[in-house]
Amino acid sequence: MDEKIMLTYNQANLITIRNNLHHHAMEASDHQTKNTYHETMMKIDDLLTNIDRKLKEM
Repeated sequence: MDEKIMLTYNQANLITIRNNLHHHAMEASDHQTKNTYHETMMKIDDLLTNIDRKLKEM
């Protein structure tokens, strides 16, 4: 599979996962759970930034 297609596919999946995490974070009742969701979303944001950078280089 072409690298650009693979990166775009992974980007779309990560965005979907991040949106789902955001939804669950909004419904979470305790602070620790919300914090965990937030930290995970930040890691996904870093991955998305790297993918964006790579796609722009291509």
